[in-house]
Amino acid sequence: MTPVELGLLVVGATAAVVDWAAVAAGGARALAVERVAKPAVLVALIAFVIARTAGAGPDAARGLLLTGLLASLAGDLLLLPPGRFVPGLVAFLVAHVAYLLGFVAGGGLLAGWMLAGSAVAVVVLLTAGRVLIRAAGLAGLAIPVSGYMAALTLMAVAATGTGEAAAIAGGWLFVASDTMLAWGRFREPAPGLPRGGGRALGVAVMVSYHLAQGLIVLALVR
Repeated sequence: MTPVELGLLVVGATAAVVDWAAVAAGGARALAVERVAKPAVLVALIAFVIARTAGAGPDAARGLLLTGLLASLAGDLLLLPPGRFVPGLVAFLVAHVAYLLGFVAGGGLLAGWMLAGSAVAVVVLLTAGRVLIRAAGLAGLAIPVSGYMAALTLMAVAATGTGEAAAIAGGWLFVASDTMLAWGRFREPAPGLPRGGGRALGVAVMVSYHLAQGLIVLALVR
């Protein structure tokens, strides 16, 4: 890894930690920090992929990875407060489809790993997924949320099919992050817990999200 590539990863990691701290702190000043730090993570990852693959020939997986990162950057910007939920959902739907196709384009998906990933996906969809889709229906969003969850879990299944630890962890951390985000948005809170799950849930969403993006990059940039 070149000094430039390492530096870009350090910049991305630093921006991620700053963003987590801003989410934990809350308030107007922290939101101003988040508006810069959150997209900076994706910008650093995009720059890392470009630097890492500079001079390489055409590669479908790399193109799909960059598509997924650019769509994720758009989704991050759209979901910053006050947030445009449906357009943000569409942006991340595009990202998941791109990542899914990227894992497929990488070749060599393993049947046994695909079966294991499918089993986990079924459990997720029948438990948290079923509850969240029902809750989203109360807000008139059952269809878009259902489609999104299908794409999300299919991406994680494809990531699992590679049999690579970074891809598997990245795929399922993305599922965990989006599940927590949806739970905070759509589910009624327990007594005494504010809607949205509070700052702790927000931090958990962002930590798992940034780790997922980083691991997917490391898996696909190879």
